[in-house]
Amino acid sequence: MNIKMFNAIYDFYKDHYGQIEQREIYKWEAVVHFQNNWDIEAKSFPIMLENALYKTKNLMAAGSYYPREFIIWAAQKEPETVRGLFGNLYNLSVDLKERMEHFREGANGILSRHGSEGHHKTYQDHRALMVYLNMRYPDKFYLYKYSMFVDFAKLIDYAELPKAGSIDLLFVFESMCDMVLKRVLSDRKLLKMYEARREKYYDPEYHLLVQDIIYSARYFNAPEIFDEKKNIIVKKFTLKAKSSEVHLKGVHIDYIEDAKIQKSLGEAGEEFVYQYERNKVKTYHLGKNKQVRRVAKLDGDGLGYDILSYDRQGRELYIEVKTTTGPEESSIFITANELTMSEKFPKQYCLYRVYDFDAVGMEGKISVREGSLKELCISAQMYKVNFEA
Repeated sequence: MNIKMFNAIYDFYKDHYGQIEQREIYKWEAVVHFQNNWDIEAKSFPIMLENALYKTKNLMAAGSYYPREFIIWAAQKEPETVRGLFGNLYNLSVDLKERMEHFREGANGILSRHGSEGHHKTYQDHRALMVYLNMRYPDKFYLYKYSMFVDFAKLIDYAELPKAGSIDLLFVFESMCDMVLKRVLSDRKLLKMYEARREKYYDPEYHLLVQDIIYSARYFNAPEIFDEKKNIIVKKFTLKAKSSEVHLKGVHIDYIEDAKIQKSLGEAGEEFVYQYERNKVKTYHLGKNKQVRRVAKLDGDGLGYDILSYDRQGRELYIEVKTTTGPEESSIFITANELTMSEKFPKQYCLYRVYDFDAVGMEGKISVREGSLKELCISAQMYKVNFEA
């Protein structure tokens, strides 16, 4: 498996958590609506079914895909037959494959008996059946879509996939979801971000969250979806560095947890600047060979800068990003590599100070400093000591 690509998609999801939520929240709303309205003993089963599935939106209707329309029509024609199909599908003591085959065969039977009325397909495929199962048991099943699964699996080189249409795909998909779930359960920051949504909606085992991460590969492959004209404040960096005294005082700091928080914040700030630069450089029409890159993410740390960008003339710019949730004058740390790179390419080096930053909403302000960082490096906090052999 390509761990680097998996991490890139996972981090992309966290960086765009708020934006993705605005587009995908209907799935959480659909589950709550179904839970509040489902009643298999309802006197009028067709009316209850239509109401319960009302908010599934493009989960069950997209392009030429109409599973919701068909199953409601089928329930109107043979309500007790469809009631029985759902009853069997929701019987967790029966093998999943057997339940799905029984449901599809039942739907085909209804179609064959009433097909002259305009319906030519049932659309009751694995995707539709997994929607029914997830709506009823969100703690046990994941929302499934073949193209979503394949896109993510190929990106991360997950495994050899069974042929399209095979029920074995569902079991491989479940295994992949469980892998992502383990990562989610160990991610304190993401769980903290998710608390508010989970309190409002129903996702007891984080299955909707996992599906959301997998589906975000769609946005990862087409980040222009998030190209919004935000009013980002960008100004010139004018702050002056001041010396600081060394105080010999004992403190208790959780350095590991602090490092995790700073790393996560730093990556979100890099993504914020990357999107800003990407949108700006697109207006220069420089050609495909001059694309903005997050080099720190793609090539690793240690280059002395985070983002490779370009000016209007197509000249390379080396951008180092320093992010804070606080004001612009909050302290920053500059590495020896960053200082060296800025001195080597002073005309192309830029420090982007991201401040007043909201990592969930991806909103903040930017101040830009061009040139060498030497004037800022006046208060050393740490020295590296090399020894002669």
